[in-house]
Amino acid sequence: MALACLAATAGAQSIKIPDFREPPRATLAPGEPCERCGTIRSIREVQSTRPVPVPKAFQNDPINQEGPAPPVLVGAVIALPLGSGANKEKPFVGGVGTPEMRQRFSETTYEVVIRLDDGGFTTVQRADGASFQVGDRVRVRGIELELLAP
Repeated sequence: MALACLAATAGAQSIKIPDFREPPRATLAPGEPCERCGTIRSIREVQSTRPVPVPKAFQNDPINQEGPAPPVLVGAVIALPLGSGANKEKPFVGGVGTPEMRQRFSETTYEVVIRLDDGGFTTVQRADGASFQVGDRVRVRGIELELLAP
């Protein structure tokens, strides 16, 4: 009885294993028109930074001409301005560090250029552009790209 109950409990759990295989490719029927189909011509990695105004008190000044160097502030910061000068500064939540560290706080996207079957070109900005290759046949739906079978 106890063994049957254990087996029923184990069977009731739903564990979903992620599928890391290549995504399925759509197929077009012979002669099926496709207005927004084409071939990927180029994929370019684009680094974009989001400039965040760090409060003056948390900025690390790399140039200190007199005396010992001040400590470099690194880490997460929550700043809530209080007092008489508080109306000039805005609350800040974010990270602080050296200028080199700030350069690493960037976002990578991919600019995918597609040559359409009608002869035109279109460009799509994607976060997952590395999953495509130059020469892949795709269907463009807004900013979505659907791989087509060769």
